[in-house]
Amino acid sequence: MKRVQITGKSVRKFEDGYPIVSITDLENRRDFEDGAWVQLENHEHFVAMAYFAKQHRGIGYVLSLRENEPIDERFFASKFRAAAAKRAAFANTAAYRFFNGTGDNLGGLVIDVFNGQYVFRWQNNALKQQSRLIYAGFERAMGKEHVVLAAAPGQDKTQIISGKPVDQPMNVMENDMSFPVDLKSTRQQLALEFRDVRDWLKQTSQQKRILNLFSAETGAVSAAMLGGAVEAVTVDPTNRATTTVQAQLAANNLDQAAVEMRTMDVENYLDYAIKHELTFDTIVINPPAFIRGKKRAFTLEQDLQSLVEQALQLAQSGTNVLVTTTAPTYSMKRLKLTINDAIQNYTGHVSVSKEFISPDDFLTNVADRHSESIKGLLLLVD
Repeated sequence: MKRVQITGKSVRKFEDGYPIVSITDLENRRDFEDGAWVQLENHEHFVAMAYFAKQHRGIGYVLSLRENEPIDERFFASKFRAAAAKRAAFANTAAYRFFNGTGDNLGGLVIDVFNGQYVFRWQNNALKQQSRLIYAGFERAMGKEHVVLAAAPGQDKTQIISGKPVDQPMNVMENDMSFPVDLKSTRQQLALEFRDVRDWLKQTSQQKRILNLFSAETGAVSAAMLGGAVEAVTVDPTNRATTTVQAQLAANNLDQAAVEMRTMDVENYLDYAIKHELTFDTIVINPPAFIRGKKRAFTLEQDLQSLVEQALQLAQSGTNVLVTTTAPTYSMKRLKLTINDAIQNYTGHVSVSKEFISPDDFLTNVADRHSESIKGLLLLVD
C-alpha cells in the first residue's frame, strides 16, 4: 500500500473522525492517484488508511484509523453488520436507508432497501473498483439470499448483482401511502430522507391549498392530498417531475384533476402568482443545487433567498412555508442565515416553528457537518 505524507494540521482532523481527504491535506499533490488505497502518514507516523477518488467533494475517504488493519472482506462485513444493528427498528420497513456513506464509516457508498431488495449506489468509481470484495463482505454479513442491484456513477440503469428482482416498477408502502419505484433505473423516484416531511404533510394538510416547488421526488403532493388537501399546484421546469407526480397520484388512486401541474421555470410561476394575488396555505420548496430552466437558470447559492422572498408574497396569516435542501455543501447554519435574510425583507411576521434533519436511518458523521442528508426549516406566517 502506497504511503502518502500529509500536513501536520491535517493530522488532528482525521484523528477526530473527519472522513474526507482533501488535496490540501497532501504534502505533495502529485501523490494523488485515482483509485489508490493509501496509508496516510505524517513524519513517518501512521495516521489513517484511506482511498483516493475523483469526486465532487474532496479527493477520497478515510477507511480506518487502525494501523495495519486489513481492508478485506471481513473489514467490509463488519461495516454491514454494524449498519444492520443500528437499523434494527427499520428491518420490517418497506423502504429505508441501510447504509449511509460516511455516517456508516465508509464514504462513497449508500445502500437503500425497497421491499427487501438492496440497491447499492456507488458514488465514485474508485470504490466501485473494489465492488467484488465489498459484495463478498455484504454476503458474509447479511447472507446470500438477498436481491442486490447496483447503480454506477453516470449510468442510467442498475445492474443485477444477485437474486431475481420482482417485476418493475413496483409500489412501496410508507405510512399508508404508496409510491412507485423502478429499481431498473438509477434516477431517484422517491427521496427516502423526506419521510418525516411526508408524514408532516399528511397530518397537516386537511382542507389546505398546497404549492409544491421543485419537489417531485419528495412525494409531497401525494402526501398532502392523502392528508385531505383540497387542491395543489406543483411547479418544476422538467417534464420528468410532472411524470413522477402523476405516477405517485395514480399509485394512491388520487384525483389528478385536483392537482395543477406546471412545467415551467419556478420563478416565472411565482411572478405570475404574485401578479394574480394567489395565496396558499402550505408552500413546499426543495430546490436543486442547480437547474437550467427554459428561460432561467437557478443556483441554490445565489437564488434561494429571492425564491423564498417571492414565495412569502403568496402567504397569508397561518401559511406554512417549508424550505428544504439536500445539497451537501448547504449546511443548516447556512440555510438559517438565508432564511433570516429573506424574513428581514418581509413586511409581516414570520417565525421558524420546526426543523427537519436526517431521519434515524440516515446516520450522520458528527465530525462532518455536511453529512446531514436533509436540512429543512418550517416557517409560520402570523
